[in-house]
Amino acid sequence: MKFKLPEPFIKKMKGVHGDGASAWLTNFDELVADCEKQYDLNIKHPFDLSYNFVAPAKRSDGSEVVLKVVVDQKEFEAELLALQLLSGESTVKVLAFERERGIMILERIQPGQTLAEIEEDDKATLIAANVMKKLMIPAPVDSNLSTVLDRENSLKRIYQNYNSYQPVSKATIEEALFITEKLNTSIEKPYLLHGDLHHYNILANGDSWTVIDPKGLIGDREYEVVQYLLNKLPEHGVEEITEKRIDIFVDVLNLNKERVLLRTYSHAVLATCWTIEDGHVQDSFLNTIQVFKSLVRKYINKDALL
Repeated sequence: MKFKLPEPFIKKMKGVHGDGASAWLTNFDELVADCEKQYDLNIKHPFDLSYNFVAPAKRSDGSEVVLKVVVDQKEFEAELLALQLLSGESTVKVLAFERERGIMILERIQPGQTLAEIEEDDKATLIAANVMKKLMIPAPVDSNLSTVLDRENSLKRIYQNYNSYQPVSKATIEEALFITEKLNTSIEKPYLLHGDLHHYNILANGDSWTVIDPKGLIGDREYEVVQYLLNKLPEHGVEEITEKRIDIFVDVLNLNKERVLLRTYSHAVLATCWTIEDGHVQDSFLNTIQVFKSLVRKYINKDALL
């Protein structure tokens, strides 16, 4: 089956992967045809695409699966290893994979609605917290997975070129870097984290919930809740909703509230700078910096921080 890939996806691929994307796109139809033959698949219209090709498929025996093709080899290896290490009742199962071409055949999660579809924020957050409680495990002794030190190094690079990251101020970037350095030196026990665990990566699976698309990150447990706290924020009452979310995570996961606030604030700065690098900074990202800066000032004495 031939697919007409969406133009925004093609543009994003070329922007991120350059010549590698051009070669991948040229061979895409052949790759899909070969996957259908080799893995006994009838590939359907893809899901909404971001950085990888992901599509539902059906086998000749009627069973449903998902085909995922990851272009970046490092990202593929990290996701595969994270899925293997985090494997359990709360993680999507890998049915087959092929390293050379970045192919994964994954179980199809049914009914598959995301946690974002639950309107009651406290209820959604409690579900996410309980999923995280089952998911996090002590970090492997030796792996090539990214660590929170890599995030620190990204902030160092950004700080050295701070003029390129307006409207985020130099002082804000400097503070985020200082906080990250301080937190990284005070991790008592590192854990293997999903690394991107927000509403859209938690899917309804029968009567339970299953996570997809782990990045694989080594860090403190407080870092795991960051992406969730920065996602699906309301237009009004943001601080109130955010504080309720934090209190639920702190209670269910026995987290340090100050570390949660500091991790989320510093990552909000880093994530916003990443969007500036990608050329499409949004007001929503800038707003999260202000929200968490305000919460940090509310709960943490600045003199103690600095």
